Amino acid sequence: MSAVCLKPDLALVHFDPTEPEFYLLECAAHGAPWSRAMFIQCSGRLYRTRALYAAGQLVGFSICYLVADEVTLMNIAVHPKHQGNGYGRVLFQDIIDFISDQHGQRQRTLFLEVRESNHAAIALYQRFGLSDIGRRPGYYPPIPPATANETAVVMRLGQGHA
Repeated sequence: MSAVCLKPDLALVHFDPTEPEFYLLECAAHGAPWSRAMFIQCSGRLYRTRALYAAGQLVGFSICYLVADEVTLMNIAVHPKHQGNGYGRVLFQDIIDFISDQHGQRQRTLFLEVRESNHAAIALYQRFGLSDIGRRPGYYPPIPPATANETAVVMRLGQGHA
């Protein structure tokens, strides 16, 4: 299993989406953030929420939805002032570790959607072995000043050995 070794100043912990600091990060990180109501709904036993702290400061989070042997990455964000430092990779590796057993065998299938224009995220997901399995035209709301909705790339990482 290719686990990310956390530096001593990094911590990954469960978080409560009703806490305001997480929604503030959501708004800072995304040009078209979720509504506060939608963000808060991502709590409870079917959701896995993880916050990443560096030197005690919140730098990012991930939210996954769990159903049977499938995991859907609903949201992943790194604060803009911390982007480019590998924190997205740490958050995503945490998800890969979650869906895998101690031998690196994936026990669950991972799905996600990503904006077609988010080349950095797509490249990260491809490095982790995700495959492009389709498109959802008009799935994402526009990021101002754009006025047209954006296509989502649907990606999947199946069960099996990494």
